[in-house]
Amino acid sequence: MTLEMRQKLARESFAEKIRKVGQLIRLAKAFPRRTAKPPPAAK
Repeated sequence: MTLEMRQKLARESFAEKIRKVGQLIRLAKAFPRRTAKPPPAAK
């Protein structure tokens, strides 16, 4: 994270930070998780 981004986050209100975290959680739930590919079958 760049210094500029850290400073911007530090200036935001706590309520705004909580709102953004909630938004990220909703986005994460909307996208399916990547599952590990099964190993190729041995011949």
